[in-house]
Amino acid sequence: MISTEIYIEDNRLDLVDEISTEFQYAIDDIQDFGSKNTSFSKTINITGTANNNKIFGFVFDLGNANITDNDQPNVGYNFNASKVANCRIFIDKIQIFKGVLRLLEIVKDGSAIEYQCAVFGELGGFISALGNNRLEDLANVTGGGYSAYSSYNEAWTAANITDQSVPVSGSPILYGLIDIGNVSTDKVDFQFNAFRPCYKVKEMLEKIRIQSGYTWDFSYLSNSLFDRLVIPTNRKVLSNTSTQAFFAEAVEATYNTDNYPDFTVQTAGNFTLVGNSYRYNGASSFPCTIQAQLYGEFLNVQQDGLGNYYDVTISLRVNTLEVASETFPVLYLPRYFSLFKEYTTTLNTNDTIDIYVSSAATQYSVSSGSLSVTTTTVTDVPINYGEIIQFDKQLPQGIFQRDFFLSICKMFNLYVYDDPVEEKKIVIKPYIDFYSGSTEDWTNKIDRSKPMSIKPMSEINARYYQFKFKQDNDLYNENYRKKYAEGYGDRIFDTEFDFVKDTDTTEVIFSASPLYQKQGTDKIYPAIYKVGSGGVEESIDFNIRIFQARYINGRTGYKIKNGNNNVLSNVTTYTYVGHLDNPFSPTNDINFGAPKEIFFTATTYPTTNLFNAYYSDYMAEITDKDSKLLTCNALLNTMDIYNLDFGKLVWIDGVLFRLNTIEGYNPMDYTTTKVSLLKAIEKTF
Repeated sequence: MISTEIYIEDNRLDLVDEISTEFQYAIDDIQDFGSKNTSFSKTINITGTANNNKIFGFVFDLGNANITDNDQPNVGYNFNASKVANCRIFIDKIQIFKGVLRLLEIVKDGSAIEYQCAVFGELGGFISALGNNRLEDLANVTGGGYSAYSSYNEAWTAANITDQSVPVSGSPILYGLIDIGNVSTDKVDFQFNAFRPCYKVKEMLEKIRIQSGYTWDFSYLSNSLFDRLVIPTNRKVLSNTSTQAFFAEAVEATYNTDNYPDFTVQTAGNFTLVGNSYRYNGASSFPCTIQAQLYGEFLNVQQDGLGNYYDVTISLRVNTLEVASETFPVLYLPRYFSLFKEYTTTLNTNDTIDIYVSSAATQYSVSSGSLSVTTTTVTDVPINYGEIIQFDKQLPQGIFQRDFFLSICKMFNLYVYDDPVEEKKIVIKPYIDFYSGSTEDWTNKIDRSKPMSIKPMSEINARYYQFKFKQDNDLYNENYRKKYAEGYGDRIFDTEFDFVKDTDTTEVIFSASPLYQKQGTDKIYPAIYKVGSGGVEESIDFNIRIFQARYINGRTGYKIKNGNNNVLSNVTTYTYVGHLDNPFSPTNDINFGAPKEIFFTATTYPTTNLFNAYYSDYMAEITDKDSKLLTCNALLNTMDIYNLDFGKLVWIDGVLFRLNTIEGYNPMDYTTTKVSLLKAIEKTF
């Protein structure tokens, strides 16, 4: 008698009847190009015994409202039907499936309870664990040698922008030069905000894994290419989140016939100094509280005709109108003063604020003080030169971690599959490294009594295979797309099959970024902006990008400036980011294909790109004239399933094949199972 065991989080379920369901095994499917599949089962019905009800946390009870902890095993009173649970299935003590279980439905028929479930391979569990988490949810993730992004916070200064003391491979944050529009002087000198914070892809992937609770064998992540890959912040204006919209500290000084004490701005936000006042430049009005503090002494004060000192008034003003003030009688000199005033209002665009000392004081000294604007709710406060960048706030927004991970897999044609032993562990390899070279012979397993289907791949494949980046509407991307009817860096592979016309598309979430170089200059960088009326460059929020990073030295001297065109630094270096590894002597490209037009000077252009490096062997094999897909039935037992390895080549009648899918394996039926295999044209890559 066949014995079946199902364990959920190491708790064995009662099986009143042996399970009778079909299992599908796959990591990729040639008939669903570009998919990243996982093994799964059809519905498994489990009877609600006392033990099983306990394992499932009595979730059938309509009044069930247990408090759960995601850090604890998903079982018993901690069971959460919206979360996956670790699952193993054994037939006669041989493991035929390892992954996660999902509760689909509970059927109550009188007092009888039945749980309808399905199990999925580790990739399915990993993707489920990512759920709706976004990249910004990685802000506080730590572990694996990585700190929270907030621990990298530092001032946005020329010194930090040009710092090359830490190699690219070891630097958690880089400041890549990206022309975001209207940030240069004739494309020679650049404002500080053209140097954008860039995050390491390797760190983001590791933090995604840590947050998911999974482990992986991903040796390719240590490849030097991944040491160079970065994601830039994609906001047109970098901002911190704070309730403090503006903060300035009073300058310790003595003033003579000067009604306006000086301040050193710590957080400028949307405020700029205009004359003696700070003007609000935000696009919309906002409720706020203005706070004025000033401490010091009156040293000389005007007198009346009787020799008495006039009173001195210090005012907090909005639009030069006094909104809060304090009057200080002066009986003797020096006279100490202490001002603390608050005023709640709504500031509109171009409103000004200041602190005004009445002209009765002809000489006074300030020891300390501040002028600040705060809000009752957290708001985005633009970051100005010299201010601290909160790196946890600059992560690309709204990008699902699952989409990010799967796009990385698509870029590098990565195969993702279950570790055969460890729970919640996946193995990730590029296609070119996936096949181990070992083989096994299935000749005697084939059911010759059933038809064998041999299809030329020309009957399965599309005519065109399109590898593309997501469309974005910045100037150079839009112009390129209009001119060539395809995206910059895309690749269309033509199989030249006569009988099919379909197009199969593999698209990633990243947008391509054309590189630009002004003639006569020696800096190459991405240009991401639009051009408005009158030819004025306009910064935009842009779609997520992915770049290679490199320190570039020995450039013609240029200036880093602030928004007031003041020179901050004279330099001959910059941090390059772009799709090429080195824009001046490139050897590889993370575009899918070579662009039809480039916007910089190049004497050579690399042929090593994503398609040629990671897909060309694969495409050559599936489009070869001798390429065939064999579909047949094979007699597979539990040991075959336990030892299943898609990385092994399979001999059938003296011909080598790559295992594609196993469909409908039922461990309870002694019958053959449908399998599909691709004829192996190349043995090594």
